[in-house]
Amino acid sequence: MTSNDNQIDETELARLGIKRIQADIFLWGEYRYNNLRDAIAAAKREAAK
Repeated sequence: MTSNDNQIDETELARLGIKRIQADIFLWGEYRYNNLRDAIAAAKREAAK
């Protein structure tokens, strides 16, 4: 196993009971949001200034 997450063998994950899921990440400016509503709220706050 390597330290690079992209190179980890899927069989090793399965053996350890780890499931890989896809997740959306929303970028606004230099900020990252896991929740779309938070990204929209931040953008609207900035636009209101």
